[in-house]
Amino acid sequence: MTEKNPRYNGLYVYVFDANKLECGDVILARNAESTSFKGKAVSDAIATGSRGDFSHALLCTTPPTLIEAIDSGVSNINSHNCFIHDPEHVRVLRYPNAAIASAAASAAMMSFAKAYSKRAAISSIVPGVHLGRPRDDRTFCSALVAASFRAAGAPEFKTIDPMKTTPATLQRSARFADVTTDVLKRVLSFENIEDMSALDGDRRPSPMAGQAKLLFEYYSALLIPIDALMATYPGLLSFRPTSFFQCLDMIGALCFEVDKLPDTFEANDLRQRTGVIDELAFKLLSEGKWQAMQTAAEAIDDKSMRYTLEESFKPDPDIDLEGTLGFIRQTRDQIRSRASILNDPERPPGHSLVWDEWIRLTHLSLQYFEKRLSVLTEALGRAYPNAPSA
Repeated sequence: MTEKNPRYNGLYVYVFDANKLECGDVILARNAESTSFKGKAVSDAIATGSRGDFSHALLCTTPPTLIEAIDSGVSNINSHNCFIHDPEHVRVLRYPNAAIASAAASAAMMSFAKAYSKRAAISSIVPGVHLGRPRDDRTFCSALVAASFRAAGAPEFKTIDPMKTTPATLQRSARFADVTTDVLKRVLSFENIEDMSALDGDRRPSPMAGQAKLLFEYYSALLIPIDALMATYPGLLSFRPTSFFQCLDMIGALCFEVDKLPDTFEANDLRQRTGVIDELAFKLLSEGKWQAMQTAAEAIDDKSMRYTLEESFKPDPDIDLEGTLGFIRQTRDQIRSRASILNDPERPPGHSLVWDEWIRLTHLSLQYFEKRLSVLTEALGRAYPNAPSA
């Protein structure tokens, strides 16, 4: 059990309002409350070096999920498990075009598990310093945000080099609206706050902490036969994948296309090479390491759901009405987002081993989200029978 910190006794903190956070929202933060001298010093140096107030940038994909590029790579953090000591330490920025913001959120998810580039991050904040050509399979926090909006077609990002984008660049952009006061709400610190991550302070380890490293290892293994395929058949692929999920997407589509080719020597060779890549990807994805991390994360979520369900039977339940309504809405959004891949006409089942495995895993995650939705809806209906529907 995490040791209690008396600092939080009766202390008010800030959390994200589950009903206000939207796809594509950009969160800027500064590590002002860190207990680590080094962590705070690095944060201060980044903010000062970039002539801004913040040192880190995150992007909301499908609420409550935030995506970020950190030392271990591009990974996710759940906003429900986060808090902020002082709203001056963060900014929540919103792009005015919701369609572009949503597209940026989708683009960011394709960069999941990319490796982190410390060299590029340093080069972005030190004028005139070039530490070698940046690799397209590596990124850093604000570059991830800028590249995602550029891929989404945001005109302001067409001429901006993502690898030269800093948190200060995003902070100074006149295009974003500051919605910090709308998105954050002040609450009395939670009983389990020591187990939560402070976006302006100390982070807590997550059971999914190693996922970015693991999936980058998978990506690196797949890149060897993919590069060989691209060298043998130039022009076959429109781009070289830069993350595991881009590989997954490419393999699923390619397997479907090569199965339609006529029976020729070249087509058979292409099918054989594609099959080798597909089998390797399937072997990696089905080995169980990634699924074990998912299971551990779901166990933590289960603990929270059990608490909510038990509280719902009490006359004065410790259930945040607005927060739970928002969590229900966000869970429905997650279900819609995950379900969208199940009927992709460019990647139908039966052609790719790894894509079929990904569909199987998606079905399992949907079952989990449906379970969460059912528990939350039941608990809320019992605790607040007259509450509006989510």
